[in-house]
Amino acid sequence: MVRGLVLLSFLALLELSPASSKLDASKLVESDPPQPVARLGDQPLSAPISETHEVGGRKIPLRLLSDELQLTYVHGLLSAEELTELVAMADARDGWVRSPLKAQTDGECLEKDSRRTSSSCPMLWPLVYARPELQERVAERPEMAAELSLCASISERVAQLLSAAGLSVSSQHIEPLQLIKYAPGERFGAHHDYHATGESSVQGEQRQLTVLVFGSTLLPGEGGETHFPKLGLSVWPRTGDAIAWMNVNMEGEPEERSLHEGRPPLKKQKIAINVWVSDVPFSVDGGLEKAVRTGAE
Repeated sequence: MVRGLVLLSFLALLELSPASSKLDASKLVESDPPQPVARLGDQPLSAPISETHEVGGRKIPLRLLSDELQLTYVHGLLSAEELTELVAMADARDGWVRSPLKAQTDGECLEKDSRRTSSSCPMLWPLVYARPELQERVAERPEMAAELSLCASISERVAQLLSAAGLSVSSQHIEPLQLIKYAPGERFGAHHDYHATGESSVQGEQRQLTVLVFGSTLLPGEGGETHFPKLGLSVWPRTGDAIAWMNVNMEGEPEERSLHEGRPPLKKQKIAINVWVSDVPFSVDGGLEKAVRTGAE
């Protein structure tokens, strides 16, 4: 099965030790970035750098935190400036809404649910506006062009990193970026990112992998960690870094162990970006406009 082979390649590459890395010395960082702030149960969790990739002139080290889900910590995926700019764009168009929650039993979108009290802003989807008939419209809206350019750059960087790590994806596999904001006390209770078998949000795709990019730095005692209950593992956010994990198993079926939650920050605001990667590329001519729900159009 092609999907299984693709995932196998990805898993195998992420499990490389530094000694077996295929990268030459020029692609290795001079000094290791600091360890993630993570815990397995109540014990601090540390992990060696498994490999480093150069993407767009940026060296990005990876640390395998857990064999389960191939849960991987990604250093320096975005700059603080890029994150600040993305938030400013969402603020400028008043794009924040109460985060919806899709019931994974019947696909119903629940606008209000006590499990998710954060705010979110779906960003413009570059794939939609790649259509020639929309280029003139974009050219007339500098703020729209700027947002599309930044979102395209982020999506392409994620795709290039995953491709370098062995997953056969392009930016056409990436859904619209979803910016998330947690005020103190707000949360997202335990949930899965995958679609229930037989369901999909747009074109029959499955969310095979999630990359969660952190836009804030919080430490133990400040809340805001991402917790995986079935793994007993928690990771605290650090601005510009990310975590990535598989939502499906080797057969492409939903992986129950990918259950995770965003615990509430206690005193500070938390910002993050959901980057959902599908198992098939989206077709530009396949009704993508139905997935666009922003205040920028």
